[in-house]
Amino acid sequence: MGNTIGHILISYDINRSHTEVKRKLEEKGYLDHFKYQGASKTYYLPNTTLWHTKMSSSQALEDLKSVCQMYSVVLEKAVAVKASEFIAI
Repeated sequence: MGNTIGHILISYDINRSHTEVKRKLEEKGYLDHFKYQGASKTYYLPNTTLWHTKMSSSQALEDLKSVCQMYSVVLEKAVAVKASEFIAI
């Protein structure tokens, strides 16, 4: 379960160091925004929600746990899902 590679959406709650955790995950290729093909508008995800173009949900959760451990952050809850299709406003 959670080993299929594809577009992954991950959302989490942590107790502190939000900027540092997000920045480190972005260094690993996670994104906080996207554009629909051919559109000029950029859509930003909620603050502690990111996505990756080529990841498994299991690896995304491991990445998050690793980054939280690096900064001694408490990971309160998280969900990582394969997001093959989504829409946003």
